[in-house]
Amino acid sequence: MILPKKLPPIGARIIKSSVAVGLCMVIYYIRTLTPVGNGLPFYGALAALWCLQPYADSTKNNAWQRSTGTFIGAGFGLVFIILLRIAGLTQPVLVYLLASLMIIPVIYLTVIWNKRNASFFSCVVFLSIALTHSFDVNPYIFVFNRVLDTFIGIGIGLAVNHFHLPVRHDSKTLYVSGIDSVLIPDDHSTMQYSKVELNRLIESGVKFTISTIHTPAEVQSLMQGVNLKLPVIVMDGAALYDVNEKEYLEAESLPLDVCESAEKIISDSGMRCFVNVLYDTTLLIFYGELTNSAEKDLFETHKHSPYRNYVRERFRRHDASERVLYLTVLDTDDRIATLFKKLNDSLEKTIRITVTNSEYEGYQYLKVFSPLASKREMMKKLKEYTSAEKIITFGSIEDEYDVYIGDGGGNVTVKKLKKIHFKFHDFFE
Repeated sequence: MILPKKLPPIGARIIKSSVAVGLCMVIYYIRTLTPVGNGLPFYGALAALWCLQPYADSTKNNAWQRSTGTFIGAGFGLVFIILLRIAGLTQPVLVYLLASLMIIPVIYLTVIWNKRNASFFSCVVFLSIALTHSFDVNPYIFVFNRVLDTFIGIGIGLAVNHFHLPVRHDSKTLYVSGIDSVLIPDDHSTMQYSKVELNRLIESGVKFTISTIHTPAEVQSLMQGVNLKLPVIVMDGAALYDVNEKEYLEAESLPLDVCESAEKIISDSGMRCFVNVLYDTTLLIFYGELTNSAEKDLFETHKHSPYRNYVRERFRRHDASERVLYLTVLDTDDRIATLFKKLNDSLEKTIRITVTNSEYEGYQYLKVFSPLASKREMMKKLKEYTSAEKIITFGSIEDEYDVYIGDGGGNVTVKKLKKIHFKFHDFFE
């Protein structure tokens, strides 16, 4: 067995599972001291574990499934035992075959009642009664205890899952995090813990969102499973995007004349660029002839992706309806350095240029934005949209963010967020 480089932490759900099972054992012991009967703690523990889910909605759904399944299975089990007593059947083989046939009405009832998710539990409860207690002297006590065990487990599961220490929520602070090497670790190990904890924080009212170089579609792909509610800063500050309404709230585009000048300088330098154009709410990436291996591989890798819309240059409008958010050049390090100087010397303060390393050895990305398209400027607009009084940023560049994430990112980011956000207070406040 190959262990991951970083073992995931023992999360709250694991601890709660152990506590829930322990409580089931305590309840079982108390029951042995009462006239109600012993029951079997096994069934209560199973029900409790089934109800322990990351989110409140899934916990309630699972509890309802288990309850419905228990009632249906116990009902059929009771009817089955009564019919055996009336018919006087004592042959195990016949009883087992009849139990197999009874599975049909058990499942069919869940279908006509539109409770298909409870089918499995109905069968489990029915078979546990029919196959193991049909020949008991008093099987009715087991049916009663079986139902009671399950509902004790469900109650414990719901109680443990909804238990939280008393905390004060800070609704005035906006927390903004990067994605790469911050929320998503460098080794791309699982971030299931982060997703669950982030969803819990967001659901509780924590103001959390994303600021990234990625496009909105890429953000939704990378952050799949995280229920973001606030607008996100995308494309390195070029736009503010509402992930729920699927629309751009703000976008800073290159002036038409500046964009044409930048594209001419790039072309005159013997290079090509990907032009990221916003038409209404759709981002299109126009491209011309691909000249180097990195460009070709980038295009071949992503051209079928649902998160990138590549369109040939000849279909571009070149009119006032298009808003060019940024230009992207992918070329060798030395050529990028030369191009950077030419653009900077010619266009000076009319553009903002970024140069970052690419996934291709010896190649870099150069991007040209409007000088107004920056994370800092878009952060001000985001603050207004969210009515936040304070912003705390999380990033992997030292001295550029309020909270520096320097160990590859992942779970540690969410832990730091929780530590900053939660302020535990005295029970007697």
